[in-house]
Amino acid sequence: MSRGADLSLFTTVDDELYDELSELVDQKVVHAAVWEESLVDALSHEEPTDAPTVDFDLDLYLEDGVYFELYGVQFFSDLESEPWAGLETVTERLVALINRGLWLIEVAVDEQDGLVLVLGYPDRPALYLTIGGWLIEEWDELPER
Repeated sequence: MSRGADLSLFTTVDDELYDELSELVDQKVVHAAVWEESLVDALSHEEPTDAPTVDFDLDLYLEDGVYFELYGVQFFSDLESEPWAGLETVTERLVALINRGLWLIEVAVDEQDGLVLVLGYPDRPALYLTIGGWLIEEWDELPER
């Protein structure tokens, strides 16, 4: 995929982009990194609160050499649940899912044409990611763990 090469931050999904993203379905997730500091937080003019964080930035690496730089991500166990909260909780739960063999099983779009990635296993979804913005890049080597 070359669209991310121009470093345009995508925030909505049109038909052409949906078709390109759909080509990534059925790839295994081989690595993920949740960032301690979010771009959303850095750009926010609001005072920090003691409430647990629910919006994160995430690098998500797929087996065929493509990775997503995802911004403003919320993690949901199912469509009816509350978003995961807290960096430690999100990281631990995500690593556990990846260690069990997590796959990108669906690319979806929400009511505002925002990107939703559905991760899971061949027989069931396990995680829904709602995404505020993203870039798509290629990787040659996985980052140090």
